[in-house]
Amino acid sequence: MDIKRILHPADLVPYMEKLTAAKVIAVDTETTGLDPHTCQLRLIQLAAEDLPVLVIDCFSFLPEGRELINAILSTSGIKIFQNAKFDLQFLMALDIFPPTLFDTMLASQLLRGSGGPVQSNLKALAQHYLNEDLDKEEQTSNWQGELTESQILYAARDAEILLRLRKVMIPQILENHLTQIAGIEFRCVKAMAHLEYRGIYLDRQKWQELYEKTEAERKTALDELYTYVERPLMQMSLWGEDVAINQNFESQQFVLNVLHEHGIPVAATAKQDLYPYRRHPLVKTLLSYRKAAKSISAFLQPFTPLIHPVTGRLHPRYGQISAWSGRMSCWNPNIQQIPRDSEFRACFAAPPGRKLILADYSQIELRVAAQISGDTRMISAYQQGEDLHLLTASLVAHKPIAEITPQERQAAKAVNFGLIFGMGAPGLQQYAQQNYGVEMSLEQATEFRERFFKAYTGIHRWHQSIKAHLPKEGRTLAGRKFVYYEKAGLPGYYNTPVQGTAADIVKKALGLLIERLAGTDTYIVGIVHDEILLESPAEEAHTMAALLKSTMEEAANAILPKVPTKVDVLVSESWAEK
Repeated sequence: MDIKRILHPADLVPYMEKLTAAKVIAVDTETTGLDPHTCQLRLIQLAAEDLPVLVIDCFSFLPEGRELINAILSTSGIKIFQNAKFDLQFLMALDIFPPTLFDTMLASQLLRGSGGPVQSNLKALAQHYLNEDLDKEEQTSNWQGELTESQILYAARDAEILLRLRKVMIPQILENHLTQIAGIEFRCVKAMAHLEYRGIYLDRQKWQELYEKTEAERKTALDELYTYVERPLMQMSLWGEDVAINQNFESQQFVLNVLHEHGIPVAATAKQDLYPYRRHPLVKTLLSYRKAAKSISAFLQPFTPLIHPVTGRLHPRYGQISAWSGRMSCWNPNIQQIPRDSEFRACFAAPPGRKLILADYSQIELRVAAQISGDTRMISAYQQGEDLHLLTASLVAHKPIAEITPQERQAAKAVNFGLIFGMGAPGLQQYAQQNYGVEMSLEQATEFRERFFKAYTGIHRWHQSIKAHLPKEGRTLAGRKFVYYEKAGLPGYYNTPVQGTAADIVKKALGLLIERLAGTDTYIVGIVHDEILLESPAEEAHTMAALLKSTMEEAANAILPKVPTKVDVLVSESWAEK
């Protein structure tokens, strides 16, 4: 392997003509740490056909050489990365954003269902696709000091190997008909980098006030729980707090004993086990205590320390392909699990002079199910702009749409969203109460279920077809290949292609959106399943809202050609207004 170390801009000039004309360039970076806001690029490695691997020493090359790097990476040629989301954030700090990417990590995750490796790090990919054993111990090296020859070799090898990996992976992507979904993922990764780099604003003062309020609610509920048992013995902890030493409402066994002593014969203490006894004062108080305690431990305490000292914002991490279905995950912190309570979401706000733009797909899972199943009644309702919840309420209640009450429409929401995933009557009964506040008897749930499948025969046939064959693998409408997990049961068989297709639609929208936001001061700041959050200058907010709406609808209509898709969009001061 021929390697050329580039120390100064003049060293790169002789290679510029070939680099800017190259159709494919592999790009890798070494950095002084993981945080693009506090750490630096140490090396940028470029590998292209008929050129030595160029190892650019950023400490001496930048900032004077920035324009040369930008000229290379901004061409229309494909840039190959391994975990592009990481490298792109460090390049964003230089205001460099390559337009066309191939990510070997994402490609391997797409190929996992076609015999690819379980792990997607570079060492695993080299072993699986090239039968080469990469020594990755150099990753622990100090990249801040003087570079050794072994570090230069290590860095160059990582770029060079990306060229060969792509050559091996492309035929497999074509063979397994993954071209469309690969294109969606590669465009989306630019949005994911943008999202993580920009972060989301959290109002510290409101968050602290909410913490204090929730802590008071927790203590009040705990005091009420103590009325059902002996007052606890207290001792001081190492932190100076009073701690109960003989009563522990965090212990399942202790809670079971208390419930049994008060005539509540449950075998476990999960929410679904307590559901039949939800009106008992002890259970109501226990659930209130748990809600407050979870809010504190999962959100209110851990979020504040994660506010970045430089940007003053939260920078959640996102896993782009975190499930077979293609759905994303979020952590550090996980804003996808933020409670829907307005008090929580009001803390996620726009800074002064800016607005949040909140957009989500209307009934996207039902629309996807209509497209997958080919249910003519459901498709026709969407094509004619009907309210599907009103239609379902009319069909299951045997009443004209004009006579449907708000309570009946709310019940129909539970029926629609519950039954497309194959819930039984007991599950529907509980789902309706917990998620929509709708009380229905088991007999009503059974009757609603029967009427639903009689009304939507296409959904019924789709369910029956899956039930009869129990396939081992499947595809989303965008071509993503996934493996079914038998342990998920029948609902998992119905759920995976629907949720996977919905995820593909959101990712397609993000890929389009990030390109259309280029050159603006509008940021993608959050993704919560089928919802996208932007932050924009106040004076541009309505223009950006229209752009977001049209882009999201365009993405959905490309994947759901028979089912028109509606996006609800709102310009607001905070997330709570949605």
